[in-house]
Amino acid sequence: MLPKANRLKSDSDFKKIFKYGKISENEFMKIKFLKNFKQLPRFGFIVSNKFASKAIVRNLFKRRLRAAAYFLLENIKPGFDVAVWPKAALKQFGYQTLLNNFKNLLIKNDLL
Repeated sequence: MLPKANRLKSDSDFKKIFKYGKISENEFMKIKFLKNFKQLPRFGFIVSNKFASKAIVRNLFKRRLRAAAYFLLENIKPGFDVAVWPKAALKQFGYQTLLNNFKNLLIKNDLL
């Protein structure tokens, strides 16, 4: 489970990321990231009704994204806030595809 210290919760943090952050994407997900000048990386996950109309599916993908972030947490550079949201194409694939794509996006943007 992703520790609370590594989670983005406040609306103001998300607004800062959306206003000033850099965006990167691949065919399965998007990330937007911003330097936060703290000792820990923090993650926020956005899974909207566009992705899936059922809350069960949205919550499943939030759990998978949190698990992927936890798995990669030791190797991620500290000091970044990262907002992550999956694209609808990801619904057809499992956790391993999600993890690989998330890892590739982090490597591409020099966060890992």
